[in-house]
Formats: sequence, C-alpha cells, structure tokens
Amino acid sequence: MSDRRESGTSERRVHDHLAAALLPTLADAQDGQEAAERTIAEATMRDAVDARASDIHLDAFRGRYRVRFRIDGVMVDVAEVDHDDGAQLVNQFRALARIDPVASHGPEDGRFSYTLDDLDLDVRVTGAPCVAGEKLAIRLLAPDRVRQDIGELGLEAQELQYLQAWLQGVGGMLLVAGPTGSGKTTTLYSLLHQLSLTDHQVLTLEDPVEYGISGINQMPVDPERGWDFAEGAQAMLRLDPDYLVIGELTQKESARAAANAAAGGKATMATIHSRDAADTVTVLRNYGLDDFEVAANLQLVVAQRLVRRLCPDCRQERAPEEQDRRWMKALALSVPERVWAACGCEQCQGMGFKGRIGVFEVWRPSDEEYSMILEHVGAHEIRRSLAEREHRFLLDDGLEKARVGVTSLSELRSLGALSATAARGRASLVAG
Repeated sequence: MSDRRESGTSERRVHDHLAAALLPTLADAQDGQEAAERTIAEATMRDAVDARASDIHLDAFRGRYRVRFRIDGVMVDVAEVDHDDGAQLVNQFRALARIDPVASHGPEDGRFSYTLDDLDLDVRVTGAPCVAGEKLAIRLLAPDRVRQDIGELGLEAQELQYLQAWLQGVGGMLLVAGPTGSGKTTTLYSLLHQLSLTDHQVLTLEDPVEYGISGINQMPVDPERGWDFAEGAQAMLRLDPDYLVIGELTQKESARAAANAAAGGKATMATIHSRDAADTVTVLRNYGLDDFEVAANLQLVVAQRLVRRLCPDCRQERAPEEQDRRWMKALALSVPERVWAACGCEQCQGMGFKGRIGVFEVWRPSDEEYSMILEHVGAHEIRRSLAEREHRFLLDDGLEKARVGVTSLSELRSLGALSATAARGRASLVAG
C-alpha cells in the first residue's frame, strides 16, 4: 500500500494503491497494446468496485486529469494522469453511455449496464464542460449491494419494532427523512425487499427507478408525457395495491399524491428532505398539506444520516482531540477520557473506516403530538414534547454508536445538524 503527495503541493494525498488496475492498464495502452487500451474504463470501474466506491470523478486541472473515488461518502484522490490519458478515459465512458462524442456547451447525461465478473452494474454518467477540460461524474449502482436486511441498517431494537409493526399494520404514511446522501433510498429499498418476500401487492412510482426488485411493480414517472406523480398515484390506486411507494417528496404534487394515497387507506411510503423527524411536519406544510392531512396520515418517520464505520481491525482508543472536546462541551456533554478513533490498515486500505452505517431517529407520533400538529404547533415545540417522553434523537443514536466503537466522534461532528436539532440532554459517552 502506498500513498503519495500531489506534485507541487503538500496538502493533497493521492492514494494510488487504489488504482491498482487503472495505472498498469494505462501504461500498457501507452505502449500501444490495443487490447489494454480498450479496457481503461473497465480498469477504472474495477478499481472503484474494489475500493467500495459509489462514484468515480474525472477532473481536469493544470494540463492533467485527476481520478477520484467517493468512498463511504468521502472523496479520495486515487490517481493523476496526463491530460491525453484523462481525455481518453472520458471519451470511453462517454461512448459506453452513448453520449454524443461531439463536445457540448452544457451538461449531458447517459447510462449503461456493465458486468464485472459476477457483479452487475448500472452506470450513470454525467458530463459538463469546464475551463480546464471536461468534467465527468460516474455513479456506480449495484443492485446486489443495496439489498440489506432492515436489521442490518443500524436501527436499535425498539426502532426496528416500530418499523415491523407499521409493515404489518397496512395503513397510513411512512416517511424516510434526511438530506441528500443520507441513505434514505437504501432504507426504503430494504423495506421493499422485505415486502417482496410476502404475498402483498406492492407498487412504486419513482423518478427514476434506482434499482429493479423482483416481485415489486416499479413505474418511472415521465412528466414529458403527462405521467407525473399525481397522475401516477391515481393510476396506482386503481391497480389494487396493498403498499404504495411514491419515490421522493420534493414538490407539492408528489406530497399531495402521497397524502391522497394514504387517505385512501393504502400503506404509503416515501422519502423526504428534512433535518430530523419533527421537521417533516414543517416540510409537509410547506408542500401545501394542511394540518389535518398531516395528522390524519402521518404514522411513522424514520430520520437518518450516514456515518463511516470504524475499521474493526485497526480502530484504537485514545484521548479525544481538542475539537471533539470543544464540540462536546458546547452540547453540555461529559467529555470521556478515551474515545475510539480511526487508524488505518490493509483491511481498510489505509482509510481507517470500512463501510457506513445509519444513525437513526424513529418517530411514532403520540396522541399529544397529533394534537400539536392539528394546532399548528411548530417543530421546535414538537421536539420539546419528544424530549419530555425521552425520545431517542439522531444525536443520541450517534453518541451511542461512538461510545461502543462503531463510529468516531469526528464523524458525528461532520454531521453538524445533529446537534442543532437535538432537544434534550444526551447520555454521556462514558455511561454504561
């Protein structure tokens, strides 16, 4: 394993050991080996898959190209190549995605399917012209990797029971809440996979369909042909479903469609952008739902974030860093003498982390909280009510995972919104 600093700077680290297939393949191509030249894109995808990367980025800079992987949510530099080699790599991905080879003046999108050994990939490519050269972002979607059992997501026992109870109850609306990149789709698809093993009729309306699931009827929206969320939801109701999934609530039309489906007696699931569980009420109101519609239909909210898992083979206990101390004191938390921290080894490819896990908050509104929604009480007061009944907030779950060494305090600090929305005293890391 070897890392090096980017030439001309002491700040950027290049993890070139993660480009174990790309760099030799490029060298072969430069020697004129045509067979190798045709596999530069494949070599890059192979390296990305081996590194557990979700995305590949090709960035032009100062007459060169930088190859970067997003691993466990963090961008990592893995190689620097000559501009001609980088442009060739860009062109290969454009060709695979059937993007017009003629340079464009704006962003372009394409996609293709590819099989590496026994792994099937759905690859989505987005390109955009930049001053230094064309920028390419490649998303690698592997259906087999998203098929997690809901018990493996990181939910604690009581939260898991709430989810199981909702799935068995068949009725009302379940929302999976969080910002972009918080793992909402993974949680939703884990629920769908569980439903696919039952005899229930399940229909989804998605924009776009991220992964195909056997046993689930999935429909993509097509606004250009008049097939939007509202129209699609009405059609779904006529197909006699037990469960409806209405993708992501990002506008009034999709929120209205979800509410109407739930009001019609169908168990309805969707994802939504919000800071925490209580904030979903504010978002739904902003999408035009009145208080009665929210209170009548909202049964369960799963708010979440993603944090990196500490590598179990090399994590270490050490004194907390000064930044961790200041952060915990600002939240009126007891600062422990020892905390778990990342180190780095061959098992985690020197990253110190290996995979990601969810930090969760599951809210099943009480009668009092339903009354507060009907009275148009804001999210702040709802959080206060939750605190009074010792509700488990996002930060509480994160602190517990840090205490037992699943993740680190630095990972929690990177999710600044956790502390901003927490509404009660937190359990000390040294408790237990």
